[in-house]
Amino acid sequence: MKSFIRKKKIKGHEYLYEITPYYDPDTGKWRQKTKYLGKNIDGEPVKKDRGGKIGQVFEFGEYIPAYWAVKTHKVIEALLSSCSPDETATIILLTINRLIHPCPPSNLATWLESTYLSRLIPGAEFNEADLLLVLQKISDRPVAEVFSRMFASINDLSGRRVLFTLRLHDIAELMKEKGSGLFSDEILERELGVRIHYDPEKQIIAGFDAFQFQRAVIEDTIDQVASRKIPDGIIVPHWDYLSPSLMLRIVNAGCSFITRTDASYGPVLKHVLAWGEQMDHPANIRYYRGEACYIRPFSISYGKNQVHGYILHDIRREQADRLAFHKNLQNIRDLVQETKEYPGTIEELLNESAGSFRKYFIIDKTRGSPSIRTEQEEVHQANKRLGRTCVLYRGEFSWEECFTLADMRGNLEQQMSSFISQLERDFKGYRIERIRKGIFFICFLAVLIKELISNRLSSAQIPEVPSFEALLTELRPIYVIKSYQPSIFPYRLSKTQKTVLSYFGGIPPLKGD
Repeated sequence: MKSFIRKKKIKGHEYLYEITPYYDPDTGKWRQKTKYLGKNIDGEPVKKDRGGKIGQVFEFGEYIPAYWAVKTHKVIEALLSSCSPDETATIILLTINRLIHPCPPSNLATWLESTYLSRLIPGAEFNEADLLLVLQKISDRPVAEVFSRMFASINDLSGRRVLFTLRLHDIAELMKEKGSGLFSDEILERELGVRIHYDPEKQIIAGFDAFQFQRAVIEDTIDQVASRKIPDGIIVPHWDYLSPSLMLRIVNAGCSFITRTDASYGPVLKHVLAWGEQMDHPANIRYYRGEACYIRPFSISYGKNQVHGYILHDIRREQADRLAFHKNLQNIRDLVQETKEYPGTIEELLNESAGSFRKYFIIDKTRGSPSIRTEQEEVHQANKRLGRTCVLYRGEFSWEECFTLADMRGNLEQQMSSFISQLERDFKGYRIERIRKGIFFICFLAVLIKELISNRLSSAQIPEVPSFEALLTELRPIYVIKSYQPSIFPYRLSKTQKTVLSYFGGIPPLKGD
């Protein structure tokens, strides 16, 4: 139902309120949300601004980069295509909260009052009912899809797209249904699918989709690219238990793709094991993200199709992994040998002690008492896999492009998973399933804004501020003090703070009360 205006007369003065009816599915009744508009002056609402108390201090500095990202890349304008101004302000400020100072819904209003953000982005509604209505609207309507199209259009992004598919677990919901006695196939079926669009020419995240199951996101992505609804799309899928079968679909569809495989995947493993020491020659050293490595191209067959790939041998990582691997083997051997009077058999003791390392040991019964020793062939194969990662691809890609995009997909998945788990933790006690897509969208916006800030910071090359966390720490001491007019404290910023702010639009104009 549409909103309407209601007049109320209080102590001889007339006031205007906006009344919005809404249906509460929990009670099965219609309710009303009331918003104060102001005093009725000649038929127009006039709200008296209440200036802050003299000497109020507002947190400000650490929010400037996020405000810069929102304004520069027109995130507000893209949201206004499917949300009201108040809903847009609520979404933006909730996203910034999750990015900088995440807190439960009950504390959002207090957090907002302590910052200067409400003066720069007014209209947010952080009471529980309004917040849940906004998240439910995002979940029930194509807000994310419309935002993605408008964001790409407003920012004049190119038509090329890299499509990252992410895998997210919904273990919490399954735990509520079945307790801790979970089977692996049940867990796999509760993996949720997310797709993030990336513009490789502008090097910017460009859009977002959410799916009920992770299998659906890959199948839909293949269909979108194969049918050229997303022309020249490059699929960068996650690798999991479904990948070997789905890989055949991607290859047969003729799609360009890049995927990081499990090094133990059969067709790839034989190339990893065939890596000879003669290939590890100093003349063959390459550098990836500043680390020395060796690169070896290879190819495998999928039916009649040849698929190319690269193996990256990270020298430093292999040394660290080898040390940890053999230390674990020695610890297991010592534990088994030092355990006396175990109530079960030596095989039961070994199974309990070794866990996933069990395949690297065998029980020697040729002597008087059974003992354990390492399975040399398994250990040899494990040593061959240490420090090596693999990608398969189809298209014209260099090894740097393959591993860069594969690493970007993993980083986005890690960020999304972290934001989602934190937000669902803070929303504990709410009916998450009804607002899940809204939660995913807020987390996507947090990733988008963080990536925009990180890219800008990377281009700035400020030695004293090497990371996103360092950026927030550097700007955190900057406050707004409200006297008769708002002003920045400290009055003299450090050289590093001035340099950082010059890359993020400087101090935004302060709005006097």
